[in-house]
Amino acid sequence: MESSLQVLGIPRDVVEFMRSTNALDDLVAMAEGNFRNMSRFLHPDINKDPGANAFYVRLSDAINDIRDVDGLMLAIERLVSETDKRTNRHRVDAEKERQREKRGFAAVLNLLENVDQFNVLGISGPASFLLQLGASRTILDVSTNDSARLFLTTQEIEVLPEQTEEAKFAEGRWQEMYLADETELWLSHQPEAPTQVVVVGFVPAEALHYRMEDTFEVISEERVELGEGIADPVVIPVWTEPTQAWFLQYLEATPKKHSEVVARNHHGLLAIIGSIQAQAFFYEEQ
Repeated sequence: MESSLQVLGIPRDVVEFMRSTNALDDLVAMAEGNFRNMSRFLHPDINKDPGANAFYVRLSDAINDIRDVDGLMLAIERLVSETDKRTNRHRVDAEKERQREKRGFAAVLNLLENVDQFNVLGISGPASFLLQLGASRTILDVSTNDSARLFLTTQEIEVLPEQTEEAKFAEGRWQEMYLADETELWLSHQPEAPTQVVVVGFVPAEALHYRMEDTFEVISEERVELGEGIADPVVIPVWTEPTQAWFLQYLEATPKKHSEVVARNHHGLLAIIGSIQAQAFFYEEQ
C-alpha cells in the first residue's frame, strides 16, 4: 500500500533523515507545505478537470493521515518497508545472477576438461618463447599445438647486469643483451630441467591487475645460516586446480609481448608460466 508521505511528494531519503534526527514536526510541516502548494492547482474550485478531484481527494486523505501521530508513524513505516523490500529484491536478483555466472563458469571448466578449446589456437607450428617468471627466465618450446616443453634457464654469469629490452633467438639458443660498464654484452640462456606442458592460452597484460595471488614461488634446495638469505634460489610456477584459476576468463588465443602464458601439466593442473619477453616462430605465419 502506498505511503501517505509518497502521495504528498516527500522523498524516502528525506523521510529517513527526518526520522533519524527526530524532526517529525518538521516532516509534518513539509507535508503541509506540499499539500498547500498542490492544492493551488488541484482543488476542485480551481481545477475543473474531472481527474483533478480524484487527485485532491488522495491529497486530503494523505494530509489528514499525516496530521495524526499514529498515521504519521504508519506512513513512515510503510515507506521504509517498501524500500527494504525493493532492496531485498535487488539483492536476490543479484545473487541469482551470480549463481548463473557460477554455473556458466563451471560449464566452461567442464568443457575445458574434455575439449582443449584454447590449446595454442594462435600457433600453427614450432615456436619458442623467452618468458619472465618473477626475476627469473623460463623458455617455452612449442612443437605442436598440443605439445610443448618448459625449461628453467641458467645464464653465463650468476648476477645479471642492467637489462635492455633486446632479446633474440640465434644458433638454437635465446640470448639477451645487457649493459655492463657501458658495454653491450650478449648472454646466452642454457635450458635445463624440462617439463612437458600444453599451452592453453594467453592472459593479456592489461588483465594482470585482476590477479588474486602469486603465480610463482621461490625455492632452494640448499639450506643457509639464519640471516644469510636463500642460496641458489629457483623460481617455479604455482600449479592450481582449474576451479582455482582466476585467469581462465581472461584467456586469449594469440600470444603478444608481455602477455602471460597459461599452461597445463600432465596432472591437469594450470599455471601461469611466465610473461612473454620475446618470441620466435619457425614457420610462416598466416
